[in-house]
Amino acid sequence: MATGFPALDRVIGGGLRTRNLTLIGGSPGIGKTITALQMARNLAHKGQSVIFACYEHDEVTLLSRLLHLELAELPTEQRMGQDGRFARRILGRVEAGDLSLGRAIEEAPVLQLPYSTVSGYADRLWLVRASGLHTDIDQIEGLVGDDTDALFVDYLQKVPVTPSIEDEGQRVTTVSHALKELAMSANIAVVAIVASDTVGLRARRLRMHHLGGSASLAYEADVVLLMNEKFDIVSRSQMTHDLTAAESFKNQVVFTVEKNRDGADMVDLQFRKQYEYLRLEPDGETVNERLIDERLIVE
Repeated sequence: MATGFPALDRVIGGGLRTRNLTLIGGSPGIGKTITALQMARNLAHKGQSVIFACYEHDEVTLLSRLLHLELAELPTEQRMGQDGRFARRILGRVEAGDLSLGRAIEEAPVLQLPYSTVSGYADRLWLVRASGLHTDIDQIEGLVGDDTDALFVDYLQKVPVTPSIEDEGQRVTTVSHALKELAMSANIAVVAIVASDTVGLRARRLRMHHLGGSASLAYEADVVLLMNEKFDIVSRSQMTHDLTAAESFKNQVVFTVEKNRDGADMVDLQFRKQYEYLRLEPDGETVNERLIDERLIVE
């Protein structure tokens, strides 16, 4: 199932695979939820049945983010003009709970087409507000139906375990194993967002060993995608050669395919941020610059 990011799909064998567990890791604020929701939207838009279980945001927030996504599909003069800017402000009020969606569409008619687009795939994208107290693996498994093609979990470390396990490594092992088993038994693709550990928060470049419970994650996952800010991980010696290009790195995110059970790994792809629309530009490319490698050197 194509993720909608063609460069990534080519590397991982065409897209997400059923019976596989894919992990998306990155530091806080890098855009993990943005990326996962964009993938889920792309799948639903193409006809797949998708569940997005989120421990971080409620359904209203996720819906407003989908409308942001669809705003980006409007003609340039609409999405970048006064009406488009006003619509983004209005959606911010919806997300904050200050305005109902119906009223937002009345006040910003430019949202009517994005809303219609979302409505077209709404019956194939189930947004679920998950609870860190109650939505355990059994609850997640209960969401999956015979017609489900893909399940997204945002995020793995928030999934509670019953009975409770205090040790994070053991808890992550239990959850990751259960998600992999669910992918196989239900014949679906499972995508889970994972958080970094405290060491990873200080690292210049996030690698797989920086993920909380990394040993079990590395074993269970079929594909591991790690997100880093390009500006932070390009070799400083390379930046001095072209300061204009270096400034543009601040608007790019690097996806590293750190593990790929069915194909090439250690491939670095770059995508341009469109975070004003809560999305990434779908067309990415291979990174040409030399990147630092936290596994081997510290510059």
